[in-house]
Amino acid sequence: MYTGPVVRRTLVICFSAVLFLGISGRLIAQANPAASKKADISVFGAYSRVTPDYAPQKNNGAMFGVDYIRYMHWFVTPSLEFRGKIAPGPVVGQRTFGGGIRVERQLRNFHPYADFLVSAGTFTFTHPTIDVRGKLYASDNSIVYSAGLGLDYDVTRTFAARVDYQFEHWNLGTSQTFTPENLRIGVFYRIPFHAFQRY
Repeated sequence: MYTGPVVRRTLVICFSAVLFLGISGRLIAQANPAASKKADISVFGAYSRVTPDYAPQKNNGAMFGVDYIRYMHWFVTPSLEFRGKIAPGPVVGQRTFGGGIRVERQLRNFHPYADFLVSAGTFTFTHPTIDVRGKLYASDNSIVYSAGLGLDYDVTRTFAARVDYQFEHWNLGTSQTFTPENLRIGVFYRIPFHAFQRY
């Protein structure tokens, strides 16, 4: 599938930024042993308000996922994120399931973050039509590239409130390109693990 120069440049910039920030932060902090956690697993869920970029109507849906967070003493904390979205609608519905990279920077109780994800997406039509081949055109598939920003605010040691924005790029088999936007409000739960001494 042709992804275009914009998507390729975005991929290169994102991975280069993560690599640069990670290496520079690790060089500064690598000689500081302390009692700390090596990794965390977190789960999250949110209400989604989706602009599908196909009709004027907006869709209501849900987003859910899991993070594997690795503590590296870098300037930013990297993690692998896997998430899914289900957003039915009066004209079209969307489903995405995938994963990618996420980086955050803790500022007291605030955790601003950025992510870049690649997902398998399904575009469904609430009122299917007959296409030029005489077949029912009820759904289509796409690789979905998405980038986003968000903020977690610690309510307790394990629970946080989350606001999340995601911009997506779809390219359906009909050569139609769509750029849905997602705004989400939800909760984030850190599964508690005990710290251990690092040397």
